[in-house]
Amino acid sequence: MTESGTYELTMILGAATLMLWGVRMARTGVMRMYGAEIRKFLPKALKNRLIALLAGAGSATILQSSIAVAIFTSSLAASGVIPVADGLVLMLGADAGSAIVAALLTLNLKAFWPVLMFLGYVLHSSYSETNSPIKQLGRILLGIAMILVALTFMGQVSSALAESELIRTIIMSLGNELFIALLLFAILTWLAHSSIAILLFWASLVQAGITDNSALIIAAILGINVGNSIPPIVMSMNQAAPSRRIVVGHGLIKLAGVVGCFICLRLIQGVYHIVPGQPGFRVVVLHILFNLLLIVFFAWQAGAIAKFMERFFVTTEKTTDDNGPKYIPEASQVDTVPVAFPVLSLTREILRILGTIQNMLEKMLELLLSGKYEDTEEIVRMEEKVDRLFKAVRAYAVFLTRKDLSNAEQRKVSALLRYTASLENSGDVISKTMVGIFKSIKRSDYQFSEQGKSELDMLFRFLIGTAQLAGEVIMAWHPDTAELLIERKREMKNMCHNSSKEHVQRLSQGVSNALASSSGHLDLISELRWISTQISSIGYDILPDESSDTEAEERLIGHSE
Repeated sequence: MTESGTYELTMILGAATLMLWGVRMARTGVMRMYGAEIRKFLPKALKNRLIALLAGAGSATILQSSIAVAIFTSSLAASGVIPVADGLVLMLGADAGSAIVAALLTLNLKAFWPVLMFLGYVLHSSYSETNSPIKQLGRILLGIAMILVALTFMGQVSSALAESELIRTIIMSLGNELFIALLLFAILTWLAHSSIAILLFWASLVQAGITDNSALIIAAILGINVGNSIPPIVMSMNQAAPSRRIVVGHGLIKLAGVVGCFICLRLIQGVYHIVPGQPGFRVVVLHILFNLLLIVFFAWQAGAIAKFMERFFVTTEKTTDDNGPKYIPEASQVDTVPVAFPVLSLTREILRILGTIQNMLEKMLELLLSGKYEDTEEIVRMEEKVDRLFKAVRAYAVFLTRKDLSNAEQRKVSALLRYTASLENSGDVISKTMVGIFKSIKRSDYQFSEQGKSELDMLFRFLIGTAQLAGEVIMAWHPDTAELLIERKREMKNMCHNSSKEHVQRLSQGVSNALASSSGHLDLISELRWISTQISSIGYDILPDESSDTEAEERLIGHSE
């Protein structure tokens, strides 16, 4: 061991990085397997507060992240799917679930990492199909194995690090500045986007004897909890008021819990010392107890907290001209009308375009199911709205590129501009090509077969769900949701392929309606698949390394009508 502890510190930072990667890898595998199902399940789990708590805890346990649940919850609230009060309860349950995951990972499972690593590699490498459940199971096992390896390494290095005079001096100084310690761990958790990783990191250090100052140990735990509430707040800055009410309300609950703990610090110190087991285990237990206490004190007051948050986050959008831009100036006024948060405002306007595209698809589905193929005036009006908003977004985005933005903001604005063009093209395809197909059906006086209509119904509904998820991706701008969107695009491709095969099979069997509607049916499938590609394209801008050459080319192919 070096006198300064630099070597040991470098090694433990490497172990922490490996743990973060392992957590991310396992979470990505779970989200690719079950993310869409969890997103659908959450709104259905709100029969009462207890079920909502259990749903939040279960989702966070499966996803290994309360932040991921927060992203789902806030986006569902923004869409009006779940009430704010229920969203708060879900997030409190998610915090408890995330704490349980940390506790499970502290069990003596280190001997299993070689087996998990081997099985994970075999399963992950044996399947080339990205969305294969077996491949994702392999990803999950690899992630868990990495976490266990990191914990083993941390345990070995932490003992040496704890003997470093420099590290002891730093820790001793933090022990005298509990607020700074809390702030430090909050920032670390925010940057890592994983309370599990930072908590396990701190538990390893405490287990190694780096400090026996219970006040400092508690302050670090509280900081981890505060830091875990920050990413959802940042991600919701461009979302609707209900979404911000949930995440900010959740953050205030955490802060209230922190204040209460500092008021009762001596009592909590006593609890820490009487918890059985090793010091590292006590850290995890105290983390669980903190989140359980938040549930006890605040879950049943979620309604009152939601009403309180309504006073601070109100809908301020103008309503005089629903077809015009609400968050940015008209195309002719970009140089004269100032905007407080330009990139966020641009993002919110693009969400309005995406929402209009979704409404157009819903109207097309309504016409398909009713057989009233001629009632397309509303779709045409919505397309006019898309065109007007697109002109405003394009003008404002170009305007922003001339401003002093950070490199990250410049890249985001460019990505959003490209995406808006994809949405505008999608609107044209719906209002012209697909409406033209419907008009042709009306003129020819034929109907789709029942099987064919059922398949198109399924494709339309799946695409509408993709549009909703795309909105969540834009709001969060996070790799996890982007991966879900890309996987959904691939699934749509497979569904369209299977539907085309089924249609050809019906043709070979001589189904009369299938013969008459063949051209319209296949054309609709083609257009739906193309629109799915356009709506999902934003995912590749968030995950540029994830897109293959073939997928990148597919995004750039122009649409031939």
